Amino acid sequence: MRSPRPAARHKWLKGSLAVAALALVAVPAGAASVTNSAARALTVDMNIGPAQLDPANNTGLNDTIVGNFYVRLTTLATKPGPSGTRQVNPKRVRPYLARSWKITKGGTVYTFNLRRGTRFSDGTPVTAAAVKFSFERDLTMGLAGAYFLDDGVPGNIQSIATPNTHTVVIKVKLPDPNLLQAWAAPPAAIVNPRAVQAHGGVQKSKTNAWMASHVAGSGPYILKSYQPNVRMVMVANPRYFGPRPSARQVTVNFIPSEATLLLRAKKAQADVSLGLTPQSLHTLKGTKGIRIISNETTLTEWLGFVDDAPPFNNEKVRAALARSIPYSQIISHVAYGYGTPYFGPFPPAMPFFHKEALPKYDVAKAKQLLQASGVSLPISASIIIQAGNPGDQQIATLLQGLWKQVGVNLTIDQLSPADYINKLLSHKGVQLFLREDGPGVIDPGYYLDYDMRCNISFNLSDICIPAADKLLTTARQTTSVKKRTQLYAEITKLWVAQVPKIPLFAIKAAAVLHSRVKGYVFNQVYPDFSTWTIK
Repeated sequence: MRSPRPAARHKWLKGSLAVAALALVAVPAGAASVTNSAARALTVDMNIGPAQLDPANNTGLNDTIVGNFYVRLTTLATKPGPSGTRQVNPKRVRPYLARSWKITKGGTVYTFNLRRGTRFSDGTPVTAAAVKFSFERDLTMGLAGAYFLDDGVPGNIQSIATPNTHTVVIKVKLPDPNLLQAWAAPPAAIVNPRAVQAHGGVQKSKTNAWMASHVAGSGPYILKSYQPNVRMVMVANPRYFGPRPSARQVTVNFIPSEATLLLRAKKAQADVSLGLTPQSLHTLKGTKGIRIISNETTLTEWLGFVDDAPPFNNEKVRAALARSIPYSQIISHVAYGYGTPYFGPFPPAMPFFHKEALPKYDVAKAKQLLQASGVSLPISASIIIQAGNPGDQQIATLLQGLWKQVGVNLTIDQLSPADYINKLLSHKGVQLFLREDGPGVIDPGYYLDYDMRCNISFNLSDICIPAADKLLTTARQTTSVKKRTQLYAEITKLWVAQVPKIPLFAIKAAAVLHSRVKGYVFNQVYPDFSTWTIK
C-alpha cells in the first residue's frame, strides 16, 4: 500500500536541511551552463532526481517533475510572492483540461466539460475516454496516484462516465470539497491510452516499466532525453493548447554533491538552483548576479514522540519537552532563517491555519511539568535520526545538551535512510525521532487524515485524539468555508492541549535565480518550468 506521505523527502523543493550525498562527485559530463546555453533555453540544477516518471506512481515531489509533461483536469491559481515573483495559491482552483465543471447531488457528482481540439504529443486527441482511462488506470494500479485521486479516502470514487467525447462525470461516495485541488496534482495526470496500451497496458497493483522512464502526455513539454539521476532534457510541445513556454528547452542536471551544486550556483552555471541546504544558501547571500527567493511551504521539521508508550504517553512529559526547546535558536542556527515558527497540527501555509502561541522556552516550567507528571526521573530516552543529515544531527545534539537540565538523558541513534523509514513504519522500538515531512496535497484534511487519525499506520507518532477525529471527518465533508474554519480551529485546540508532537518550524523553500531569470513562480506541488520566464 502506498504511503500518503512521500517515501523520500522533497529535497529539491525546500532547500533541505538534509544533504543528499556528502561525497564529492563530478558534474555530469556535458552539464549545461548558462554561459553557453542556446537562446530561450533554461538550465536547472537540482540535488536529486525522480525515482521514476510514471504519474500513477508519484511517491514524492522529486517524482512530480513529470507535471511538466502532462495536463490535469484542474490547476491552481497563483498570487503575488516575494520580491516580485509569484506563487501557487492552493485556495483557488482553475480550469485546465476542463473548461468548466458543475458539482451536484450534494457534492457527490462532478461533471467536467473538456477543451476541444487538444492532442497528445503524438497527435492523438485528448478525449473524455482518455480522462476515464487515466483515472481508472490509477485506481486499478492502486499506487500513489490512486491515493491522490481519492484525496486520501480510499474507494471514494464510485464511477466515471463519458456521456460524449468532451464530457466526464465522476461520482463519489462522500462529498469532499478538496477533490478539485487533489485532481490538480501530477498523479492525476491525463495519460495517452494508446501509448500505455502499446507498452505493457495496465496491471492491477503493478508498475508499468515503460512509463517509469518515458512520458505520454499533452503538457507544455516533451521529454527529449533522460538519464536517471544524471540529466533530463525537455523541449516545448508544439501541440500544447496553453501558452507557449518562455524556455523552449529545459535541461535539468541532477547533482547530489552539495559542494558541486553550491559551486555551480556561485559561478552562475545554472539559471535556477534547487535543493541547497540552508547553510549553503547563507554563504550565497550577496553574490553578484544571483538572488535567493524563499517561499513558505507546508513542509515541516518536527520532533515526534511515540504517544502510546511510556513515558511519552504522558501529556505533561510532552508539554515539558515542548518548553525545553529554543525554537528561535534552531531556526537561526540550523535553518539559517529558512524556517517559520508555529505550533499546532498543520503549518501556517496551509489553508484554515489557526494561530496558537508557541510554547515559551522555560526550563523552570519544564521541570515543574515533569515533576507533576508522576514519571520517575531522570528519564532515559533515545532519538533516531537519518545518518548524513547534518541539520537533524545539530538539532539532536542541541536537545541532548539542553534536556539534561530538566532530567532527560537523550541518546542519539543514527540510522541509514532505509533503516530509519523501516523502523518508523514498524512502530516498534522508537521513542523519539526527527522528521522532515509534508503533504502531497495542500489541505489540512488530506494531511491530518494520515498524520493524526487514530490507528493509521502512517501516523508515525501514533497520535490518537478521538474527539479530533470526529471533527476531522465532518470537516472533510463540509462544503462551507466558514464551518470548516471553525472545525479546524476546534481540532487545533484539542491538538495543542495534547502536544502529540512538536513542530520545530515550517520549512521555507529556496531557489537561487540567475539574473537571466525574469519571471519565477513557486509551485509546491511541482516545479512548473513553463511558468518561468528568461531573457
